[in-house]
Amino acid sequence: MTKFEFVKNAKKKAPKPITETKISKPKETYNPAKMTKKVEEDYQKEEPKKKRPGRPKSGRKSYQTVRLQKKTVLKINALENALSVATQDATVDQAIERVLNSLNADEKRSYELWLEMFEKKENK
Repeated sequence: MTKFEFVKNAKKKAPKPITETKISKPKETYNPAKMTKKVEEDYQKEEPKKKRPGRPKSGRKSYQTVRLQKKTVLKINALENALSVATQDATVDQAIERVLNSLNADEKRSYELWLEMFEKKENK
């Protein structure tokens, strides 16, 4: 058997010619003076946003559910109507303020410590 001979030149392909890459130029460059005029025109053209129907989204107040017995809710509603307070929340707040004003020094100190503890626990 004869040995197989490799011919290197037959396998090599000629490289493709590389064409010159032309540097592209932008059609328009950034002009700050022109851009500020455009921004001013857009600002003047802006229409005021239309209000959506429904309750407004307010991130200022946060709510939490409290479970109360029906008797307690009836008492709150009766107080709300008797004192001409706008909401149940305001009624409860007003009642709590009256109780806080009637506390003695020790009870007031204990209340403030408990309130501080609950606020720290909630902020975690």
